[in-house]
Amino acid sequence: MLDFIEQFWLQKARSALRVPAETPTEEVLEKIRPCVAELSDLFTVARPEKFRDYMSDTRLLAAYGLFFFPQSFARADFAVRRLLGFYGRSPENTDKTLSILDLGSGASPCGLALAGALQERFPQADIELTAVDRSRAALDAVPLPGKTRIKLKTECADLRNFAGTQHAFDFIVLGWSLNEIIPATAPDAVEKALVFLKKLANSLKPTGTLLILEPALKETTERLQCVSDYFARTPGLPFHRLAPELGNHEDPLLAEGGISWNHEVRRWTAPASLEFINRKLFREIQVLKFSWCALGKTPSALAVESDKMPALLRLISPMEMTKTALRFSAVDAVGAKKNVEIPVRGLSKSECKKMAAAWERGDIASVAGELTPLGTPSCFRLAGTLEKIL
Repeated sequence: MLDFIEQFWLQKARSALRVPAETPTEEVLEKIRPCVAELSDLFTVARPEKFRDYMSDTRLLAAYGLFFFPQSFARADFAVRRLLGFYGRSPENTDKTLSILDLGSGASPCGLALAGALQERFPQADIELTAVDRSRAALDAVPLPGKTRIKLKTECADLRNFAGTQHAFDFIVLGWSLNEIIPATAPDAVEKALVFLKKLANSLKPTGTLLILEPALKETTERLQCVSDYFARTPGLPFHRLAPELGNHEDPLLAEGGISWNHEVRRWTAPASLEFINRKLFREIQVLKFSWCALGKTPSALAVESDKMPALLRLISPMEMTKTALRFSAVDAVGAKKNVEIPVRGLSKSECKKMAAAWERGDIASVAGELTPLGTPSCFRLAGTLEKIL
């Protein structure tokens, strides 16, 4: 789908720039680059509640589509596939119509990522995507591929006044929109977010999933983690936490006072157009950073008693190489943080680098072997191996 999306936005850029259809792609990208820089400054400097409707400007819309849309799509795609796969979250009636509500959708990169993953996993189902955003220009620019079983509906509305829907959906996604509705730095940000999210319960089917994606900034990530931990403490009122944690526990990083925070870091292959635009912008595009949380009215298929949980760890740091060991931090199924080192005696430097590079923040590992306490609290040495759970 990303190939179609890239060509869609290139055509939008040609139209916005009013250049002939035969204009070389590199010339189009050179001309649109200043608009990408303008948007990047807006996203990193302006307060979310002060954002103007930048998508009503056709040049900025095309710039967003070429540079930011693919990154949002890829982040959501990772979370959805992890949710449908490892966490075993599946809607009912997968041979019928599956419905998605994308709130604060913009041009719906997150909704389309979810629709695409569902279409691939359940090819017999029709997918109905409802995109809701305050920008009519953004809704009119959703790049829906042809020859697909995905049907699109749009609704122009301000989420700050959104009170739910009469129809219940299989999936609701809030992709980088919760922070625009309720900034994470606002007074009582956690409480206000909880009030808003609880309103969505009636819009979700009993086996449905509410997926929230946020920037990997400290403020946004910690607010989302507080929300996630709330539902872990109060399962069923009205949501259970489904992911990305391994169990119904609170995040130990919050208790440490914000030294680090729980987020994903994912390597990816960016579209060629995005790579070209970035040659003179020098933004960090090699990895995708984000935080996410999945909630549902019914528990996750992964929800088992903690003493029966296999020896699983979720990495909350990169794997780093020292002269004597590979080291990483992780959280287990009961919420215990573990700082783990793996001796590398007998391994070459290149072998160690390869092992370290194979792991990313957010990966889930199955431990085969013994974790021996090192004497320092929460520190262990692994005599054994790690297997990545995809």
